[in-house]
Amino acid sequence: MAEINNLPPASIEAEEAILGGILFDPEAITRVAELVVKDGFYVKAHQEIYQAALALNTKGKPTDFISISTYLSDRDLLERVGGTAKLAQLLNRTVSAVNIDRYAKLIMEKYIRRQLIVSGNEIVDLGYDNATELELVLDSAEQKIFRLTQERPQEGLVPIAETLVNTFNTIEELHQETALPGIPTGYYDLDAMTSGFSRSDLIIIAGRPSMGKCLAADSQLVCQDGSVKTIEEIYHTQQDSLLTLQSDWKFDWTKPSAFIDDGIKPVYRVTTRLGRKIETTLTHPFLTIEGWRSLGMLRVGNRIAVPRRIEVFGDGVISEAEVESIADVVGNGKAIANVAQRRQDAEEEAEVGVIPRRVFSLKLNLIALFLNRLFATDGWGTVLESGQWQLGYATVSEKLARQIQHLLLRFGVITALKDRGVKYENESRQVWQLDIIDVKSIKNFIDRIGIFGKEDAIEAVKEAISSKRDPANKELNLANEVYWDEIVSIEYIGKQQVYDLTIPETHNFVANDICVHNTAFSLCVASNIARDSKLPVAVFSLEMSREQLTQRLLSSEAKIPSNRLRSGRIAQNEFGQLISGVESLSALPIYIDDTANLTVMQMRSQVRRLQAQTKDPLGLVMIDYLQLMEGGDNDNRVQQLSKMTRSLKGLARELNVPIVALSQLSRGVEQRTNKRPMLSDLRESGSIEQDADLVMMIYRDEYYNPDTPDRGITEVSIVKHRNGPVGTIKLLFNAELTKFESLAKPGGY
Repeated sequence: MAEINNLPPASIEAEEAILGGILFDPEAITRVAELVVKDGFYVKAHQEIYQAALALNTKGKPTDFISISTYLSDRDLLERVGGTAKLAQLLNRTVSAVNIDRYAKLIMEKYIRRQLIVSGNEIVDLGYDNATELELVLDSAEQKIFRLTQERPQEGLVPIAETLVNTFNTIEELHQETALPGIPTGYYDLDAMTSGFSRSDLIIIAGRPSMGKCLAADSQLVCQDGSVKTIEEIYHTQQDSLLTLQSDWKFDWTKPSAFIDDGIKPVYRVTTRLGRKIETTLTHPFLTIEGWRSLGMLRVGNRIAVPRRIEVFGDGVISEAEVESIADVVGNGKAIANVAQRRQDAEEEAEVGVIPRRVFSLKLNLIALFLNRLFATDGWGTVLESGQWQLGYATVSEKLARQIQHLLLRFGVITALKDRGVKYENESRQVWQLDIIDVKSIKNFIDRIGIFGKEDAIEAVKEAISSKRDPANKELNLANEVYWDEIVSIEYIGKQQVYDLTIPETHNFVANDICVHNTAFSLCVASNIARDSKLPVAVFSLEMSREQLTQRLLSSEAKIPSNRLRSGRIAQNEFGQLISGVESLSALPIYIDDTANLTVMQMRSQVRRLQAQTKDPLGLVMIDYLQLMEGGDNDNRVQQLSKMTRSLKGLARELNVPIVALSQLSRGVEQRTNKRPMLSDLRESGSIEQDADLVMMIYRDEYYNPDTPDRGITEVSIVKHRNGPVGTIKLLFNAELTKFESLAKPGGY
């Protein structure tokens, strides 16, 4: 083990050699000014002499013996540093300034070692601080060490005169080179307005995108003809009318204007108190009492909107005998004795535990008959001695239970679905039970459906509820056609194929009997900076995986539609493009972290590590998106976001890098005739607006108006610009390649 010297690390001889070189050679100061800071000198007198030399050099004056001694004397500092004798001693010991660069590195190494000792002592104190959360302690400790690795140590308070000179020199260089002061985005009009992305700026990009908020492929949607199809089937047929919730809280029919295959994504299953389930990505919005909120912002206990009724029936007609036979086969697998030959087709079509597709498109009276006969097999209606009533249905088939739950909803009958274990012939079986939970639903069931063969029991239930009022969901009964169902679980179920739809005007539709909202400019900016400026770019994707982001970039680079890349449908003559795209992207310094639920502290640690690893200044840090970040404390969401945006702004300044964060817009933009977003539309806009240096809004008119003359055009509106003008520029958008291109030609700024 090496012997530890308790004296602070320093090289007095190297300090004297540097100062002597500055006095000896007028050009020496320019060689060390960018390498050595004042505090790098250990001896206080040496600090004052070096500071005098820096001040004179900044003003364009010589740093010889007479000039420095006069500067110090005028400020009553000459005697403090040892008088002219000290300066003469430094000058007389110097015969050349040839090694001044090597001495500069030496004393800065000693300075950093002294700083390390100070930081080490502070970290030790942090370790004893039990009152501070461990995460904050670790972040503070990491920050202290990270600052020592940066090329330019903190300089503290600096006179404005020095800063003004540096500013003037920068302006002069820019004027001569016609270069941008910030980092070019690759879009000429945008760069002309912003002068590029400025280092240390927090930049917000917001919009209501039409992609990314997706449903699992097997999500069930009811169509206007009464049929039920998966979203995958609707994507392929692209012709059905679907149910949508309007601004008057009533449901109506609409046709989607776009059908989107968004590939394989992480999917979460949401289960409600009524037993309804849906599988979506984390960004898919649900309607809450406070408005539309993405799944990432919801928690168990939150209430979401589900239809109270779905009044849709088809015009399909079959005989009542066929309906009865199908119900009997589905319910228990047995046909009624002595059935006529005409029922044979119905029996062959049906299977136990699954309602045939064509039943959903039948007329109202036939569906009512089907349910009436189905309840005759495993349904019941009873009144207990306590006066409590029960009305429900049980089956070992979950699919059948959910199909019945949906068909009952067409008659305004709300049911709660739950699974429970029962014993059958000494075995434990899982049974799915439907309970009709509210008075109004029971009345609707009795009046419109009933149970064949159990009329007396149903009449007893009807009499028992005759004097009862319906309390169900009363406190949340804001709309007659909406029921506020409670979320009881949110669980990650892996990656699945997902699809989305664009719904004009209302921007929502009903899937699995739950109201959901429909659905990459920033990624293009990131790739442009990595390519054109050759600077490292860090991308934090809190929703999409690394593979999905890379595939989207590759689609743009190779000019092959992303849906064909996902499916592998590549023409033989396109493999050259694909290989070329892979080679080009491989050379770009883009780094992706797809960790979900990332905190600012975790992100800060990753970025510091990347900067230390690359040894180059970072070109951009991109976050997709802000509302998916974890706050890391027990504050409400607005307070969490406020702390996050302040921390991100601090990180931008600490690393001297622009940070671009994507943000959601509030529902307010949908309520206006003019759908172009404004600054006030930012979700939790107060803190975001306050901390951001630049805010850009993305708008595509064809998203709202399919027949617009601006098809393929995206408007980028700068609504806040702390250091420049606001206004709107237009870009071309290629949806197949997810690529933006400039409308303007390059040519000066």
